[in-house]
Amino acid sequence: MKKSAQTSSGRTHIAQRASLVLALWLGFWLLAIGLVLGLLWIPFAQLSYRSSLQLTGIVAGIAGLSLAYSLRPRRRARESASSVPPLSRASATALYAMVEQIARQLQIQAPVHIHLIGAASAFISGQRNWRGKIKSLEVGLGLPLLGTLSEQELGSVIAHEFGHFVGGDLALGPWVYRTRMSIAHTVTDLDDSLFFLDLLFRYYGKWFLRLSASVSRAQEYAADALAAHYFGTAATRSALEKVHLIDPMWSTYLEHELGPAIHRGARLPIFEGFRRFCKPGVKRAAVQSAIKHAESHKSSEFDTHPSLAERVSALVPGAKPGYPPLSQCMHLLGGEKATEDAWYLLFDQSKLSAADWDSFAEKVLQTQIQQRFAGSWMDPRQLPFTELVQMAQRPEDSWEKLQPGGVSFLSPQGKRNHVLEILEDWITACLIHRGFSARLVPGQALTMLRGDQAVQPTELLQSALTGSLKSVHLAQYEAVAPKA
Repeated sequence: MKKSAQTSSGRTHIAQRASLVLALWLGFWLLAIGLVLGLLWIPFAQLSYRSSLQLTGIVAGIAGLSLAYSLRPRRRARESASSVPPLSRASATALYAMVEQIARQLQIQAPVHIHLIGAASAFISGQRNWRGKIKSLEVGLGLPLLGTLSEQELGSVIAHEFGHFVGGDLALGPWVYRTRMSIAHTVTDLDDSLFFLDLLFRYYGKWFLRLSASVSRAQEYAADALAAHYFGTAATRSALEKVHLIDPMWSTYLEHELGPAIHRGARLPIFEGFRRFCKPGVKRAAVQSAIKHAESHKSSEFDTHPSLAERVSALVPGAKPGYPPLSQCMHLLGGEKATEDAWYLLFDQSKLSAADWDSFAEKVLQTQIQQRFAGSWMDPRQLPFTELVQMAQRPEDSWEKLQPGGVSFLSPQGKRNHVLEILEDWITACLIHRGFSARLVPGQALTMLRGDQAVQPTELLQSALTGSLKSVHLAQYEAVAPKA
């Protein structure tokens, strides 16, 4: 009873702060519109009463127009509860049972639809009728959560999202979020302004962002507390730590390995690939950069979520984040294969062919790269491999021949990167023509093998770019392997 009273009191406090945010939002726009009108009035008054426009009027007019432009409405994509079809109850009986049990404990009665999503996160949205009654609950669960969390930990993540739902955060959240985004865009635009008449306005905007962030952070703490109440502090803490640990790796794996492979038409073992991706080893430059970028976020007073350290300390006073061992709860969907089958149902099955990571490079990637250049002016049977040195040194010379169809808005650097990406594939095609076979380990650079020889196209291209590669050095790759 005491705990319930404390929770109710905390929610009331959050609602009061959210109401204050609404009042400040109104004040923000009243101040903004008033300032715009005041600035634009100066040149108007000079023309009306002095019949001439002075320097102060010109400056004020430009400042007013600049501020008005910063306040312009931004178009945003229409929000949707889910962009993917729900899992069938027959294939996810245990998972539906878990979610519905949590809903019953929180006295929420509504049909549940569970969706698999790609991110290492979760969401709950409620579809309501015109009277405000919940018609259905749309629950999104990230595929990597099933592959790295225990059943108790996954339950705490779901309970956390329900915590937002029962606390009214899903009603408060959207307008707070949209207002934050609108004001954040405005403040960012004003930071680039050459005028100082809007200084007070910008400080007001940053104060609003700071206060609204505190509301969102308080909501996160309350949702964490509810998750710990139902699934225990240990499970809630370890779930937070694991999601924080795997998110940079998973998002990079999805963007740089699994996603491109699916785009090429391959249906690969998802979790086996992720386990290989996470193994120690030298990652290729693009992957290393993506992981580093994902891990580099630093906490700010404007963040809507507390840091991991703050959330762990709130659950267990004085505790610091750890690195708990990963587990899995894919039995809720019938096992690893069944979980991956459910994910691949989101794609057009006619465009996907089953493959494995050991043969993917040779049977899929290699074939597609060969087809890319066959019959073109860059066909390895026509264009000498020794042209690599000159083409790498002057990629702009190849732009006209390699530019994508339609009108291009790429910058000079974008054009250069486009040509170099094609050139790297051409190196691969040239090596295939000379008897090399492709091998790819998730996260690592593509390696071409022929007998005892091993070469990476990325290294050859980099050597050509730095000038250390000479045409004579390519002679070692020239011999075409005899056919069996």
